[in-house]
Amino acid sequence: MEVISSFNAYNKKYLIEIKQMIKEKSVLVLGVGPDQGLGVALCKQFAEEGYQVFGCGRSKENMDALKKVKVSKGSIEGIVADVTNPEDVLNIFSQLNEAEVKLESVIYNAGNNNAKPFLEMDLDFFQDLWEVCAKGAFLISQQAIPRLLDGGGSLLFTGATASIRSKPPFTAFAAAKSAERSLAQGLAKEFGPQGIHVAHVIIDGIIDGDKVNLRFPDFAKSKGEDGKLNIDSIAENFLMLHKQKKSTWAFEIDLRPWSENW
Repeated sequence: MEVISSFNAYNKKYLIEIKQMIKEKSVLVLGVGPDQGLGVALCKQFAEEGYQVFGCGRSKENMDALKKVKVSKGSIEGIVADVTNPEDVLNIFSQLNEAEVKLESVIYNAGNNNAKPFLEMDLDFFQDLWEVCAKGAFLISQQAIPRLLDGGGSLLFTGATASIRSKPPFTAFAAAKSAERSLAQGLAKEFGPQGIHVAHVIIDGIIDGDKVNLRFPDFAKSKGEDGKLNIDSIAENFLMLHKQKKSTWAFEIDLRPWSENW
């Protein structure tokens, strides 16, 4: 009986190890919007590297469209969720657990860049920015880090000029984004030695996507050739950070067009 018991224990251990080996590598991207946006570009970039990508956004329409995005490698799935809602966040990671994938990167791209003069804003306006940029980043990080500790990986944040500089009428946005950056920096210092690469990407300029091109076409045109940040090029930099060797991990990089004033 003792021999049989040992044999069964060995088989169980062996099957667990095999199961871990065949798990698909996965990436979670939070803050996925319309097709011509950074969130979708990030999903495509990592899928083309062979990852099973889970994109997350608040719009069911956008998530349905995300599932139809064609990639030559990997796969993309959409999850409808609000990163500021603790129950939604738990549901996101429950779906990943059910998919039995190995999480290798979590990208927090959620944001809401709204501007208003300080004396015209109310508490709801200020708090809404903080909820998405800071609270959401906190909730996602608490669920992501325990999973990334098992084998390492990356936790990447999309920042902004406002992350390091406050300027009216973006005072509330700056307060929220700087809180997100401080969270990222603290996590990098705490969990970098444990194998998780935490990095923060400052987007300094206008992203060449639907948000500006459709809402402010004249302003977008005024930026001229290569005067806006190309969404695919931004996504390439996120992939570069994820693939960086441990001997040369960067916490923060700045991305801006050649003509941007800084």
